[in-house]
Amino acid sequence: MKYSPLRILLALDGAVLFLLGALLILAPRQVEAAFHFKDLPAGVSYIIGLWGCVMVTMAVGYGVASTDPIRHAVWVQVGIARGALECILGALYLAQGIVTWPQAGFGILLAALMTAAYIVLYPRKPRVLQTATPSPTGPAPPA
Repeated sequence: MKYSPLRILLALDGAVLFLLGALLILAPRQVEAAFHFKDLPAGVSYIIGLWGCVMVTMAVGYGVASTDPIRHAVWVQVGIARGALECILGALYLAQGIVTWPQAGFGILLAALMTAAYIVLYPRKPRVLQTATPSPTGPAPPA
């Protein structure tokens, strides 16, 4: 499995998580502004930084999984679960009016896309094709 789409997806997801996680740790106020959140208490930056730590460590897991997705299929399952939960949570907060579409829309759409991609590319066991082996005595008589 040289450069399969699943390996590329895992590596790309890991790179994005690493970058976003680093930004959440190093520049939480700028990330808050980029997502249209204003006037949040300073303590929120701490929670955002902790979230960044989770993203960076998950990125390492995705990076390892991209080397051998079949061996590390649990990371693909984590990607499916993470994307589905992000999508559901975003939709619930959007429906309740806690966040607006400009704040959450991109994340909801990206989470849905990543979930679908992981489901489509999920490593499956290869099917064994049975081939008819010729009989040493010749073809079988018609029944």
